[in-house]
Amino acid sequence: MSLAWKARAVTPSAAQGDESDGLGLVGQADVSPGDVTMRSYGRAADLYRDACTAPTPAYTAFLHEFASLVPEGEVLEVGAGTGRDALYFRQLGLRVIPTDGVDVFVEMMRNQGLPARLLDIRSGDLGGPYAAVFAGAVLLHLSRAELTAFLERVRRSITPGGVFAFTLKDGDGESWSYAKLDQPRHFTYWREADIRDRLVVTGWEVALLRHVEGNSEGWLFVVAR
Repeated sequence: MSLAWKARAVTPSAAQGDESDGLGLVGQADVSPGDVTMRSYGRAADLYRDACTAPTPAYTAFLHEFASLVPEGEVLEVGAGTGRDALYFRQLGLRVIPTDGVDVFVEMMRNQGLPARLLDIRSGDLGGPYAAVFAGAVLLHLSRAELTAFLERVRRSITPGGVFAFTLKDGDGESWSYAKLDQPRHFTYWREADIRDRLVVTGWEVALLRHVEGNSEGWLFVVAR
């Protein structure tokens, strides 16, 4: 993966690969933004868990809408993080398989009784076929090329009539952020027209695409079939 991204808003320390973060990785040609982001989550998993707030009413409604569309079968959740959404899906009656690319999060979920698996969505085998796939606030860490490739892989991993739901940050370009974790995380922003085009090209039909205002920035909530 390339580091030749277009910066949306880069902090001075991120742009210079601030050694005080203990990583010294940001901006190195042989380390991808995704790798830096995953290492940051691994280093600050407990802080991330403690910083996670209760889901907003809009997000909770989105989870219910998704659950209501899922046919009989297993649901793969990627980027499940602390397991918050996976536990909620279980309450809604879904048979969810939560996964994450950070081993600390996988262990955290297993300690809560979830059948969590380690999965790097950039390259790992998704398995399947699944009745549905859910990706809450994780695909925003992929580059544009990586997201397109992931859409194609999910298409091959889902049953006919299956459902794919995900959320993205609404906006332009890309950015590094030290918010919440005091560690560097890379984000890719999307506009509705672009994500619609990529879904169509990769064989999806958009069932729902909603603009949602967050605390500090906008989101896109998407369901495809």
